Amino acid sequence: MKRSLPLNAVRVFELAAQHLSFTKAGEELSLTAAAVSAQVKSLEAYLGTALFVRSNNRLSLTQAGEHYFPRVRDAFRALQHATDQVTGQRPPSLRVAVPPPFGTKWLVPRLFRFLARHPDVAVEVVTEGEDAGWDLAIDDRLAEGATLLAVSRYVPVCSPGLAARIASPVDLAGQLLLHERTGRRSAPSASWDRWFELAGVDPGPASRDMGFGDATMMLQAAIEGQGVALAQELLVAYDLAAGRLAEPCEVAVPLQHTYYLSVSREASTRDETALFRAWLVAELGGERPG
Repeated sequence: MKRSLPLNAVRVFELAAQHLSFTKAGEELSLTAAAVSAQVKSLEAYLGTALFVRSNNRLSLTQAGEHYFPRVRDAFRALQHATDQVTGQRPPSLRVAVPPPFGTKWLVPRLFRFLARHPDVAVEVVTEGEDAGWDLAIDDRLAEGATLLAVSRYVPVCSPGLAARIASPVDLAGQLLLHERTGRRSAPSASWDRWFELAGVDPGPASRDMGFGDATMMLQAAIEGQGVALAQELLVAYDLAAGRLAEPCEVAVPLQHTYYLSVSREASTRDETALFRAWLVAELGGERPG
């Protein structure tokens, strides 16, 4: 007869894997680090495989641990959600992970409309790098199971005052060109060289440029009149409408940025997930692309 799954040890493992620390897991559970270690060892014995690599007072997950952790986390979150729904302690909630620029410049300015329409759904917005899990994730990298959400073209934008001094695309070469530097976890960003090439413009001698590790900082520099930014149209719609930014020259080039939507297995059948997904598609302009 197969032994019952040691749920207490599984819970201890989930916290230890989340923090990569027996000490921090113990603090949450009011246990000593030694007691946490003992629980993890008992689970490893039950599973017949190591879940952690312990070396030089550092903790990391083995390949088995990397596989096991997200599934355990989803299972506990599903259990908590079901319990909260039955007891009526919490409204339905969604944890939405987004790249910081997308969250700041696109999602947050529009989120009030979803909350006004569905006041019984609580939404928590987190950045993609947070490890506490998510229900929906918007990302610019194609992950397994993700679907196409939006495609945004790149456009030059700057302050209205600076735009008034730019008569044609050729004039852009004389400006400080602002661009986003691609991060480790992001899809490649567009370059001014590529934009000029697709626009059929010879920028001449090398122009001055300034790179930013975050699109939000780049756009703020453009708003302050510091230069011309090569930006995703999706992220500057509100600033353009409010007059904080302007397009100095409207030249359509096939330079685009793509966003994808992923839904966790635990959240895929929930009503609030369907509501939020439908709202996203409507906000992005109608039917789902692709």
